[in-house]
Amino acid sequence: MYEFLSAPHIQIALVIGIILALGASLLSPFLVLNGEALIADGLAHTSFLGFTIGIIAMDQPIWMAILIAILATILIKVIINKLKVNADSAIGVISALSFAIGLIIIHKSSGFNVSIEQIMAGSILTTSWVDVIFAAIIVIVILLFVILQYRGLFSVVYDFEYAEFSKIRAKTISYVLAILTAIFIVIGVRVIGTLLISALIIFPSLTASLLKLSFKKTFILGIILSIFAMILGITLSHFLDVPTGAFVVVINSIVLGLVLIYSFIRKKVLV
Repeated sequence: MYEFLSAPHIQIALVIGIILALGASLLSPFLVLNGEALIADGLAHTSFLGFTIGIIAMDQPIWMAILIAILATILIKVIINKLKVNADSAIGVISALSFAIGLIIIHKSSGFNVSIEQIMAGSILTTSWVDVIFAAIIVIVILLFVILQYRGLFSVVYDFEYAEFSKIRAKTISYVLAILTAIFIVIGVRVIGTLLISALIIFPSLTASLLKLSFKKTFILGIILSIFAMILGITLSHFLDVPTGAFVVVINSIVLGLVLIYSFIRKKVLV
């Protein structure tokens, strides 16, 4: 165990994993409980287009990915709010179009030397301390936003119209949350891949909400479960020699399953 923890790449993986788990669980209740959980999946696929263009056009593709993800999330919000299109439909259209364009660009580009699997799956074990610092900065910004706008975020989730009536800047809060989510998703894609980052957003609040706790307790429990699953997933994936990001999702699924069983048994006992 000591040799495992003394390995530099494991240390970095654990640190950035905990940071990502914290960031995802901070965003989770305000997206999942507001019916916008799929925006994480949509932005993950949209960031694929950004990374594709960035890899071809510049040395630091993450900046292009962030730009395109932010533009996409604003477009999704406009479609939902102005055109009154269902959120899932708006997210699905933008993400599918972005992913399709990305694949076309890869097919037409002769200089593309990065595998699609690498973009899709990511690798938390190959991250650097620079990635850790970058992730920490955005998570700190998210944490400050949640602390300072907690009442507004709570109101936006449960009653958007009342929030506006109460002179809470509901639309501004909603757009800022979406932009922060977009940036976080891009960083997550860089570390654990396009197909897996959305799971980190969905699982914390989905799992914690099954216990029928208050919003604040659900929020805190989601953070605890997310960090626990990340640490356990990274540790066990090393010893089992399986893809780390994928195994973290498996651990989250197991935790969800156990909570489902517990909730079912408790309901039967109380009845």
